[in-house]
Order: sequence, then C-alpha cells, then structure tokens
Amino acid sequence: MRTQGIHVLIRTLPFAIAALLVAGCGRSEGPRVVSTPVTSVNAQTLTVGKTRSVGGYEATGTVKAVLNATLSSKVMGRVIDVFVREGDFVKKGQLLVSIDSRELEAATNVAAANYDASVVGVGSAQKALEIEHRTSKARIAQAESQVQQAQAGLAIAKSRLDLVLAGPRSQEVSQTHIAVTQAQSSLNLAKIELDRMTSLYEKGAVARREVDLAQNRFDLAKGQYEAAVQSESIAREGSRSQEIQGARDAVTQADAALKQAQSGLAQAKAAALQVSLRQKDVEVANAQVRQASAVFRSAKVSLSYGQVVAPFDGRVTQRSIDPGAMASPGVSLLTLEGGGLRLEAAVPESVLGSISLGSKAPIRVDALPAGSVMGQVVEIVPEGDAVSHSFVVKFSLGDLAGLRSGMFGRAMIPTGTTHQIFIPSSATWEREGLNYVFAINSDGIARLRIITVGDSMRDQVPVLSGLNGGDRIVVGDRSQVFDGCRIEGSER
Repeated sequence: MRTQGIHVLIRTLPFAIAALLVAGCGRSEGPRVVSTPVTSVNAQTLTVGKTRSVGGYEATGTVKAVLNATLSSKVMGRVIDVFVREGDFVKKGQLLVSIDSRELEAATNVAAANYDASVVGVGSAQKALEIEHRTSKARIAQAESQVQQAQAGLAIAKSRLDLVLAGPRSQEVSQTHIAVTQAQSSLNLAKIELDRMTSLYEKGAVARREVDLAQNRFDLAKGQYEAAVQSESIAREGSRSQEIQGARDAVTQADAALKQAQSGLAQAKAAALQVSLRQKDVEVANAQVRQASAVFRSAKVSLSYGQVVAPFDGRVTQRSIDPGAMASPGVSLLTLEGGGLRLEAAVPESVLGSISLGSKAPIRVDALPAGSVMGQVVEIVPEGDAVSHSFVVKFSLGDLAGLRSGMFGRAMIPTGTTHQIFIPSSATWEREGLNYVFAINSDGIARLRIITVGDSMRDQVPVLSGLNGGDRIVVGDRSQVFDGCRIEGSER
C-alpha cells in the first residue's frame, strides 16, 4: 500500500506544481521577503596569496642495503657448526659456517703427493738429459777422431803404395852404396879395436870389461853392415810383387777402416737424437708438474669451501641452517647485508630529467620520527620498467638511528619553481576524506569550502585546488565559526 501511495504522489506532483505556478502568475502583488538576522563571530582572517616555491614529485620506495649476499655451500657436506645468528654483526673474512671437509682434505693430500712426485720426475728427466747430452758429445768427438785417424792412415797407405809402385831411384841406390861403404869402414874399425883389446887383455893390460865392450861394438857394426848391404841389394833389385800386393792390401784395409769410422760417426750423430727425445721427456715432465700444481691448487680451493666466511662487513639477516644439517651446493645458509642503507624509489620518466647523479632531495622515512633527511642520488638504473615507464633511483641516507632495510620511504624530487598557495595547517581540517576551510565572501559571510591540499611542510600546507589568490579565510580559533556567520575580526 505504501508503495502504491508513493507512485500516486509521483504521478500527481507535476500537476500540483503546475497549479501553483498558475496561481502565482495570477497575483498582482510581489513576493514577501523574510529577513533573518546574521550572527556575527569574532575570528582572525587571512588573505591568501601565491608564494613562489620549488615544485616537486614525491617518489616512494623501500630502504635497502647497498650489499646483499645469500651465502651457500659449493660442496655437499654435514654442517659442523654455525657461529652466528640473525642480527649479529660480522667482519669481512670472519668464519660463519664450518662444513665437514675430511674427504676434501684427503683429496688435497693426494694432489700434494702427486705434485711432489711430478717435481721429482722433472729432476730425473733433466738429469737424464744432461747425461745423454754429455755422452752424445763424447761419442761424436771420439767418432770424429777415429775418422781423422782413418783418413790419415789411408793417406799413408796410398803414399806407400805409390812409393812401392814407383820403385827405387838412382839417388836411393847411391845412398845405399854409400851406407854400405860407411858400414864396412865402421866394421873394420870395430875389428881392429876388438883385436887390440883382446891382445891387451891377454897381456893383462885391460880388464875383461873392455874386451866385452869392444866385442859389442864389433857386433853392432857388423849388423849395420849387413843391413846396409841388404838395403843396397833391395834398391838395386827394385820392389817385389809381394811388397806391391802388401801395399795394395794396406790401402784396402785403410779405406775399410775409414768407412767404418765414418759409419761410427753417423751412428754417434744418430744417437745424438736421443738428446731431443730426452728434452721432450723434460717438457712432458714439466707439463705434468704444471698439471699437478693446478690440481693441487684446485684441491686447496675446494678444501676452503668447507669454511664459509663473510664476504664483507655487515649484519646477518637470515639464518637458514643449523649444525647437523646437510649443506648442498646452491642452498642458502645465511643472508647478509652491508655497505650502508639507501632508498630505492621508482621515478617516472617525466621526472627523470630533473635529477642526476649527485643531486640531492629531501627524504622521509615514515617509521622514523626524526622527520626528513637530505639524500643524494648515488645511482640511476639505466633500464626502466616497460609497463610503468619508471626508473629505479637510489638515494643515500647516511646514518639514521633506527633505520632498517625494508622500511617505506619518500623522496621529494625538485622539478622546478612554481607559484603556490600556502595556508596555516590550523586553518583546514579533514572530515570523511575531504579537507575544508571557512572562506569569507565579499559580504563578510563565512562559507564552507572544500579544498585539495598537499603534504604539510612544518606548519604550512600547500593548497592544490579550491582557493585562489586574494581569497580570505578564517585562521586560528574557529570553534565559534559556522557556515553562514558574519566574520568580524582582525586581518593576520
């Protein structure tokens, strides 16, 4: 029934309005004006005006550490001990986690033994090379000497053969005859001396020794005489066939000896190739030393993986393992942060041209009561986000008490000089998400007005919209002020 009544009222409302309009048009007198007295209120007022200020963009971001590291093991093993917990401060190189590395230690010992053995092998190869080098030089020198001797022997044999084939010359025959005559004279003289000494001995004038010496000189002279006679006979008769054949055989033997000596020299030089082989052995041994050294160094590096140390000065933010657990490569053990803290904020590409490396901006961290600090741009990530078209800008924060990574922060980036209206913070209030002020019109009446404000700065708040330069507003105590009252008071 109630719904039907409403529908009837709606249908009859236009006709009622039309009847009233017709009745009004039929009257001749004017409308009556009922005046209501306006309440006057004393309040302090302010005529607002635009103030020159530096415009800015508020970039929001997160406080993060400069250095962040997730430490993990490079080898698999059981964790023996963990020396830190969350919140602990550590120094670079400090031992954080110890992992069982007995197998790695054994492998390191084996690598060290192989390295020592390879070093000994190099020494042996070098010694063999030195011995082979000296021996080879001695063999070649000896073979060359034998070749020279054989060449000289062949030259002598050939000369003798030529001499035998040429036969005796007349000068040689004369010389042999003279030698026979001299030998005959010496023999006669020795005979006379022997006879005289024998006679003297028989008379007892000399000793037996003098006779023996004379006999010896006689025998020597006789042998020389016979040899001279034979030489003269050979010189007169010429070379015999046996002597010629003997000289030829001597040449053949000397030539064979030369060939044998030359063959020995070739063998000695061929044996010298063993020196190059020994040199190769030394090179191989040196390569084995380098290989063993590399394996040993690698084993020592692997052994060091059993000790997880801090890569920088910082603080432990997360501990993911306890003693007795199995550490695996790539699995997180600890998380560290260090190097100070900074604000990483997203800045749109339209504002990016207003900042550069080294530029400064006020930064406020909401969790800290200290207010804003002046931060400096230390890094601008060159690649932006393709969706939001924003770039990450990193601001240094310095040392702030209570600052922690993960906190929310704001950076006010200056974008240029603008003219803006500022009013006292006490002149506006917020209700149901809207900001209000009492604006005074030309008749001095206060009217509620909705405005849009920015972030307050000290005791002033910027007005983004809702007021114009020259407008008057109520400031100070507004407890007695209401919409429609007349404002009477002093101008601030």
